[in-house]
Amino acid sequence: MAVPRPWVEAFAPATVSNIGPGFDCLGLALTELGDHVRARRVDTQGVTLVEISGDDGKLPCNENNTASVAAASILRAHAPDAGVELILAKGLPLGSGLGSSGASAVAAAVAVDAALGLSLPPTTLVEAARGAEAVACGAAHADNVAPCVVGGIVLIPSLAPLRLVSLPVPADLWLAVYTPGCSVPTAEARAVLPATVPLAATVTQAARLGLLVDALHKGDLALLGEAVADDIVEPVRAGLIPGYLDAKVACLEAGALACSISGAGPTTFALHSRRERAEALLEIMGDTFTMAGVPGRGSVERVGPGARVVSAPLH
Repeated sequence: MAVPRPWVEAFAPATVSNIGPGFDCLGLALTELGDHVRARRVDTQGVTLVEISGDDGKLPCNENNTASVAAASILRAHAPDAGVELILAKGLPLGSGLGSSGASAVAAAVAVDAALGLSLPPTTLVEAARGAEAVACGAAHADNVAPCVVGGIVLIPSLAPLRLVSLPVPADLWLAVYTPGCSVPTAEARAVLPATVPLAATVTQAARLGLLVDALHKGDLALLGEAVADDIVEPVRAGLIPGYLDAKVACLEAGALACSISGAGPTTFALHSRRERAEALLEIMGDTFTMAGVPGRGSVERVGPGARVVSAPLH
């Protein structure tokens, strides 16, 4: 009887995407929250998702799961005769705006890459995960999966060809990140987007994104707070999140540099230069969303590294 090959485990972090004016082209990786995927090579071809935990039975344990899709993409392109088994442990809530589907895909891609000894470049891992995002929500956006793979704050100026630009991370940047107790599926959040945008709003949004990049290069958090604003996407998505507008007003009145929606929502983030003030902002968000009838959970976070193998190296 053949000895089973060892499991390789990878961790992929939660992400905050859009960050105000950067719709579908800007995101950052967080430190603590994320998904784990274990992968091992097997003798049968293809991908088998053996088990999922942490999802309350809501996710498909088959080839349609984003972990399976990303793994299958890796095999097709780089190891067509190989086979892998996967075990997915969800650490992120579904429909939260924290890049849950993307984290599963990235963790699987990283674990499979390590299990097969492929040493693929980050852009290849992003492409595999981006294809999985298209299956999950109908759009192959990279604003979650790119920072999930490479870490830090990432701008995606082009998808064809894929181009990733890592931006400077201010040393004193803290994020209060709160997920209310409601769900906003990405497909639903994309369905409310306007079909056309006035020229003036487009110009303003482009200027803010440029200002945001400038603020990061200067390490100017006040300027960053000014730039994290969105008059196109946030207004139409705010109505999908009970209590969001009240939470934003309360955070800004309490001294937050900025407050906005993470990705499709409902997760809300606020920025500050001091940890203790970020903790106070988190408490304010918790109180406000609880009053709105959607109590949830949150944490104070830093911008963190990307996905990585967390198990012992294979020999």
